[in-house]
Amino acid sequence: MKRVNTISLSFIVIYTMNMESTLSFYSALGMEFIEEQHGPSNLVHHACNLGSIVLEIYPYQATLLNPENKQKMVAESRFGFNVTSLEEILCNLEKLGIKSKLSSKVKNNEQRVSVTDPDGRVILLTEISSVD
Repeated sequence: MKRVNTISLSFIVIYTMNMESTLSFYSALGMEFIEEQHGPSNLVHHACNLGSIVLEIYPYQATLLNPENKQKMVAESRFGFNVTSLEEILCNLEKLGIKSKLSSKVKNNEQRVSVTDPDGRVILLTEISSVD
């Protein structure tokens, strides 16, 4: 019998050209970040635990990424988060001047909203009854 590997997502890294705005955006979604500095680059970055997944936000550095690929990198990045209160999050984002776009209703009458982070990434928020 062939062995099947079990795989799960452990971390996501976002590169940003505007650390302050990006941290404010993701904090408005309800994430709490701590400052870290480790690894070969030794760059100061911010990390947040999302259950078993770590989200890290690093400053964009031309030495790490080709500046000509920045638009492609952002355009190909898209995230989805399950949340328990869209109303609260949209209020937090409105205070930052970020507008939302209501998406279609999904199963069980859940609502989805699309927002754009400071670097242009589309973020899909889906309201559910509880987040694990």
